[in-house]
Amino acid sequence: MTYRAVLTDPAVGGDALVRIWTDNLHVAGDPRAKLRWQYADGLHRAEAFLLRDDDAPVGCAGITVRELWSGDARLRVALLADFAVDRAHRVGFPALLLQRAVKRHVDAAYDASYGFPNHNAVAVHKRSGYHELGLMGRYVRVLRHAGYLARRFRRPLVSRVAGYAADGAKLAVRVARALAPSRTLALRWLPDVDPRFDRLWQAEHATFRIACRRDAAFLRWRFLRAPGDRYRVLALVERQSERLRAYAIIRGAAGGIAELADVFGSLEAIGELMTLMPPALYGRGHTAISMRFLGDPRIPALLTHHHFSLRDALRTVIVHPGASCPIDPAMLRDPAAWYLTDLDEDI
Repeated sequence: MTYRAVLTDPAVGGDALVRIWTDNLHVAGDPRAKLRWQYADGLHRAEAFLLRDDDAPVGCAGITVRELWSGDARLRVALLADFAVDRAHRVGFPALLLQRAVKRHVDAAYDASYGFPNHNAVAVHKRSGYHELGLMGRYVRVLRHAGYLARRFRRPLVSRVAGYAADGAKLAVRVARALAPSRTLALRWLPDVDPRFDRLWQAEHATFRIACRRDAAFLRWRFLRAPGDRYRVLALVERQSERLRAYAIIRGAAGGIAELADVFGSLEAIGELMTLMPPALYGRGHTAISMRFLGDPRIPALLTHHHFSLRDALRTVIVHPGASCPIDPAMLRDPAAWYLTDLDEDI
């Protein structure tokens, strides 16, 4: 067997990529829709490597592009995606050869690279030279308690009655807490993002030391044009001017968990959003709110203040500075410098 890792135009190697994804990855929805969205229709040109055994494609690794900002420094960053090797070739060396080829390329061509490898791929990335930044924490706030109590105590009728009582008492507290900010602020469900999101990004991107660009064009592509999941935009605005103060991108149907795929604004505005949002989501039938996050410790502290609990931390984030990285590599390796949500992951 002669293995080679070859940088390949995704438009040319699309059939091979789709076949490898289908055989080895969990792709929600149509993999060809993912190929078009992620590799052809993005704001930046994506790349892909194919691992070949002689001439047969037996593995792949994608490189999508993110624009990160650290203060006034703009970083063109490679987001590692869609790493997969056919089962018959998962013997260690082929996967390592592929990842080392990817790393040589992104180290030379990008300011930095980062990714969210699954559990089985973490070791390969670390052996290739990546630094383990940390684990994404999943924070949850329960809105409807009957199901939670039933799972814990296994007494459905008693749990349902107790759950209704707990829900009513907690809802009254949430509504009371929302009264003060609701005098000047309001929540708006938006069908699309608009120029207010550009202004919010310009005003607040320096709140966090390293954060992915969150202007209207990127948010629209990342969430509203993504195949598969349906996302909704919840905006916190000033009542008189309709100026955008913060937003949440939400997925999940009524009757289930409202997943916050992204939240952004000043710390104060995010706190106000977290005060006003629970009664609104409860009214839409959601049972809980969840958010995954790694980074600035002020955000977990804010979530804890708003009655979120850390449920698990399962997804590893890896990072490496490129040869032209314009910021201190020590900052890049500091998890407290980052602001990472589901927005940063590929799908």
